[in-house]
Amino acid sequence: MRNMHRTGRATGRWFVAATLSLGLIAAACSKKDDNSSDTNAPATSAAATTAGGAATTAGGAATTAGGGGTATTAAGATTTAASGTTASSAPAEKAVPGGSMIVAGDAEVANPWTPAAMQCDSYCQQRARTFYDPLVALDNENKVHGVLAESFTPNADSTQWTMKLRSGINFTDGTPFNADAAIRNIQDTGTGTLNAGVFVDVAKNPDKSWKIDKVDDSTFTIYMGKGGDPNQPLSWPGFDKLMTGTIGLMASPTWLDAVKADATKATQPIGTGPFIVQSYAPRDSLVVTRNPNYWQKDKDGVQLPYLDKITFRVIEDAQTSEQALKSGDIDMFSTSRASVIKDFRDNADKFPMTEVSQYGETYYLLIDLAKNGPLQDARVRCAMSEALDRNEINDLINAGIAQVANGLFSPGQEGYLDDNGFNTDQNLDDAKKLIDDYKSSTGESNIEVHLGSTADAITQQAAELIAGYWKEIGVNAVLDTVPQDQYITNALLGVDSFQAYQWRNHAGLFIDQQNFWWNSASGITDGTLSLNFGRLNDPTVDADLATARSDPDAAKRKAAAENVNRTFAKNCYQIPITWALWGTPAKPTVKGEGTSTFPDGTTLLKDAAGFPGQFWMTSMWVKQG
Repeated sequence: MRNMHRTGRATGRWFVAATLSLGLIAAACSKKDDNSSDTNAPATSAAATTAGGAATTAGGAATTAGGGGTATTAAGATTTAASGTTASSAPAEKAVPGGSMIVAGDAEVANPWTPAAMQCDSYCQQRARTFYDPLVALDNENKVHGVLAESFTPNADSTQWTMKLRSGINFTDGTPFNADAAIRNIQDTGTGTLNAGVFVDVAKNPDKSWKIDKVDDSTFTIYMGKGGDPNQPLSWPGFDKLMTGTIGLMASPTWLDAVKADATKATQPIGTGPFIVQSYAPRDSLVVTRNPNYWQKDKDGVQLPYLDKITFRVIEDAQTSEQALKSGDIDMFSTSRASVIKDFRDNADKFPMTEVSQYGETYYLLIDLAKNGPLQDARVRCAMSEALDRNEINDLINAGIAQVANGLFSPGQEGYLDDNGFNTDQNLDDAKKLIDDYKSSTGESNIEVHLGSTADAITQQAAELIAGYWKEIGVNAVLDTVPQDQYITNALLGVDSFQAYQWRNHAGLFIDQQNFWWNSASGITDGTLSLNFGRLNDPTVDADLATARSDPDAAKRKAAAENVNRTFAKNCYQIPITWALWGTPAKPTVKGEGTSTFPDGTTLLKDAAGFPGQFWMTSMWVKQG
């Protein structure tokens, strides 16, 4: 959800993760092409992530991927995505406990580390899940499994969800993990500023807290209610999936009380996780060490985690991280910068890299539909879209490896369609006709649109390209350079200059994760805080979102999601450019990526909370010598 071309410090995607509690959506997506397998099916392991799919880069807007590249298996074998051939996987190596790793990421978390306050992007989730365990998480088939919870089950109509917790687990400060601790965390995070809009349909008590009944020390029930009304039970079949994100991260209630008394203690988090925070220096490093009393073991009965220590460094520029890995200063990092991904594709023998091409974000032009003027007219919006030469943008800015997006639903997501009716080709003649028709019917002779972007050179280059395309069809773009720290705020409030911004958002698995971004109930008026950044107000979309949330028939939920996709395409509510690709290169000595399992042995979804560029570290290890 950040500006379309920014690859340094992240300020956008944190909002998705924080508000969305679901870190899901991980895996940035790719479109099926002639040289790749069907990416509409979920990736089942690190080996299944392909390298030839949707890519995006520092430059943002992009188009059809040319192919090429490698993806690594959990064992370190590589697959060649361009040809569609797969090298035989090497036998799985036996994990050796001990050792340490240095991992880099491109952004610091805002408001660390209480789950209710964290403004959490992928790298935030990456780190937080080393010292916090989640209640539930997703497996490789996108099904919810218990982690700290033994089970999380609905009643017959999904208006109530009951969770049973595992027993005998303590936080690392000795505080027992039980129903009281879980309820405390859920109430704090679920009613906080960042998440309240996401969980609007959870039934509320008069004091606005969630309606939760404690059954016993390890069991409790959460109630659903339309708009929070406990007297209007609402079916919510996908509620468990939303609980796999930030809202499910469990912090010690003793520590939470200490933070309330002394806010500085927020940087010393305490959870039940596999690691314990040793030190934290904002914008520099987070160091975690092995939790010697961690409650999980591997299938052979070996105590987890394997690593003794992890140092997480903040390196805001992907090219700097690239050099740090090549020089041996770090062991592993994730990036969505296409030029860096391309470099590592060419060095796969020295630095194996996994590329995640499912369920990812979309780079697009975010339009404020509440602004009076030409942007309220679909003819103008569609003309602005048809004027873009996405292939040229890709070639000049994205190293030629990104893939054109036909909408905000990336491949693999519920609602994605190969053909949703959206035209991704440049067609200047048709675009000019739309503009001429608008001018003749309104009497307006001058169409002016403010295009917002940040100050970095690549973003500015993209803005100039887009402005040039629009000029050819009679649309004058006023280029606004917006400070990175104001980007989200301007969209939240719908300030006067917020008309069209370069943007990135909407990774995910299920449309219900996008509900608050597009539902008119989230707010459609400029000047007031709204998570519906585009101020979309479409009754058809609202109705389909409601169906996608509450209909008990999965096929109908899927059809509703596809209807939303088609409605966006028909009305050009936003202007998609490309889908994102993430690459995670590492030293050959790094092992175990994508091999972490649930207590029952089922493999966890590789991408932790589901956002691109992150991975579970409980079962990772380093090969010595």
